Amino acid sequence: MNTKQLIGTVFDTALKIVIIIVVVMFTYKYATDAYNFGYRIFTEEPVAAEGNAKVISIAITEEAGTMDIGEVLEEKGLINDSKVFYAQELISEYHGELKPGIYELSSDMTVKEMLEIMSAGDKSEEASSGVSAAEGASEADTPEGTAGDAGAEGSETPEDATDAE
Repeated sequence: MNTKQLIGTVFDTALKIVIIIVVVMFTYKYATDAYNFGYRIFTEEPVAAEGNAKVISIAITEEAGTMDIGEVLEEKGLINDSKVFYAQELISEYHGELKPGIYELSSDMTVKEMLEIMSAGDKSEEASSGVSAAEGASEADTPEGTAGDAGAEGSETPEDATDAE
């Protein structure tokens, strides 16, 4: 065996080893990322503890998709990751049941609690274009009238609440 062949064989072997190492590193990194994403889908905790929670009013419209809602929730600090929210909604019992309306959500709620509230029914007719959020808004600040189901919690208009007293 001559020197050129020996150098070629050593170089070829070293190149194969480097390629294998790179493939293993990328596989490990993306497998770890995929595992962590899947783990977070089932174990995600609320963003804030009960004492440090903030309440934010979120308006959902007919046109808003789950990812749009997740992006607003993430932007307002109610969830950590909109992609995890999307996956959680996809596998939850509330999949496809999010209804337009204005909802009061707190940063100490789990995603399941938020989905339950947002799928319970309309709270206001104001939500008409996109998804929006306003901090510190209360139900008394929402416009009169509802488009929700009869008998749904929070479906009374201010006039109905006054008449009931």
